[in-house]
Amino acid sequence: MSRDLIERIAGSSSIAVLCDTEVAELIGTPDHGLTAVRWRIRLTGAEEHHAIAHLFLFTGADPAASWLAGCGIPLDEKGFIRTGPQVGSTGRVPLPLETGVAGIFAVADVRCGSVKRVRAAIGEGAAVVAPLHAFLAGRGSEPGSPRAKRPGFPTSSLEIR
Repeated sequence: MSRDLIERIAGSSSIAVLCDTEVAELIGTPDHGLTAVRWRIRLTGAEEHHAIAHLFLFTGADPAASWLAGCGIPLDEKGFIRTGPQVGSTGRVPLPLETGVAGIFAVADVRCGSVKRVRAAIGEGAAVVAPLHAFLAGRGSEPGSPRAKRPGFPTSSLEIR
């Protein structure tokens, strides 16, 4: 996190920084959005419930992707997910931001080589839409693709059920 952002957070009376705390429940409805959060303080196990309409969750600078080891998604020596040209030899050329597993994409801080800044993460989140649509378009047109075989599965990446 940048020094500027740390200072702005520390100077704000409307932001609470909770360390060693985990979100236990997000409460809300599709019509009203987030209305409350229940969290657990890890050191004591105590839980608190507060009316909150906005939540920013910062999980730290560690990639926390070790759970992916062994499933074919390539990780670098520090545990970040390799994407695009960093994937290496897979017998195919991955799309931008695509991992070594076709159709699985990674963006932002968990991705090897990312800038590790909020603005960059937002940009990567927006940028992944095009390769994701390209993957879905190609997958739907392949003979025998899982999408073609599954009744009720949307046939267009824009169809929502």
